[in-house]
Amino acid sequence: MRSLLFFTTLIPIRLIAQQDTILIIYPTEPQTNDTIFINGSMDGHILFGTMALPLTSSQTALWSYSGLWLTSVKGSDCNGHDEDKMGIDKIESIWISDSSWIFSTQITSNCCHKFLGDASLESDSIINLSYIGYGGNCACYCCFGLTYTFKKDNEEWFTDYKWVMINNDRRTLIRIPEGRK
Repeated sequence: MRSLLFFTTLIPIRLIAQQDTILIIYPTEPQTNDTIFINGSMDGHILFGTMALPLTSSQTALWSYSGLWLTSVKGSDCNGHDEDKMGIDKIESIWISDSSWIFSTQITSNCCHKFLGDASLESDSIINLSYIGYGGNCACYCCFGLTYTFKKDNEEWFTDYKWVMINNDRRTLIRIPEGRK
């Protein structure tokens, strides 16, 4: 009888315990909730706000050739509707240390978007910073800042990467400063 009780109660509990749960609370009146059940570690990729897409094949290829690993993409809120700042996306600054590379960009997109960032290698010397705008659509465009942060793993592999651009647009191509070691 004890064996039967053990198998009928503990085994189902163990199967249920393998799931993770995410509770989503929406800021609405009246307040509404959602629950997401995640069955395993591969199902747990929740995309929220502006962030780096996790572990893409482009990032893996970039790391394997350059030692650069995209650790985060952070965004600023809409910087306004200044027509003088809108237009072609651009790389505003590059900061390089022994352990990280940081690229700050300015982009123009729909005012209601958040962004998913990625990075890849184009040819043998260009790092391509990419983004996808997603979310609601508004009747306006804004300037946003996106900051891509990379962890540097293998310093001896960095000598070949001399250029960086945004979304495969050669008009945004700029040279990475020399003397970065």
